[in-house]
Amino acid sequence: MNNNGARAGIVLVTPKGHHLMSAIHFKFYVTNNDAEYEALINGLKIALEVGVVNLIARSDSKLVVNQVNGGFQARGPRMELYMRCVQHLLRKFGSAKLERVPREENSNVDALEKMGSHMDNVLLGQILLGIQEIPSIPEVSVFQIQEIPQETWMTPIHNYIRAGTLPEDKLQVRRLRYQATKYVEYDGVLYRRGFNQPLL
Repeated sequence: MNNNGARAGIVLVTPKGHHLMSAIHFKFYVTNNDAEYEALINGLKIALEVGVVNLIARSDSKLVVNQVNGGFQARGPRMELYMRCVQHLLRKFGSAKLERVPREENSNVDALEKMGSHMDNVLLGQILLGIQEIPSIPEVSVFQIQEIPQETWMTPIHNYIRAGTLPEDKLQVRRLRYQATKYVEYDGVLYRRGFNQPLL
């Protein structure tokens, strides 16, 4: 996959060798790593929709595969959200694992990417050409709030996000859970974020 023209290709292969192919054109800005994650997320969602139970997912992105599998740390809130989204989807299968495949073995996907520049949703034979309007994860408006060296109004939010700590009062629990949806914690720091859609 590449980010030239913001597009991605997906190929699902059944145990009997049948192929289901999809090409996606992104109508929002994506980095190369974003596009790699978006392709993987879309592929996992398609697999779930068609009833796949046991899955081996393959990507030619060393970064994505290692982040999802725990070999690399996801750096920054955006990469962490992408990683969490993929991990959540993988848990929905009976069994699933993510493997890296060399780019030279991804020729079918590369060909599909070029088709992703089409601007209409259409089913061409067994190849679905689609348009994705918004990212699969929330948009993160990164404003560093602050590290929390002492007790402030943010301390309960930080403790809940980091360790699941809740107050005893049920009303405060409800309020805290609502407030926590507006923040993400990364490397011990709270960031405020703006959502364009639910994470999953």
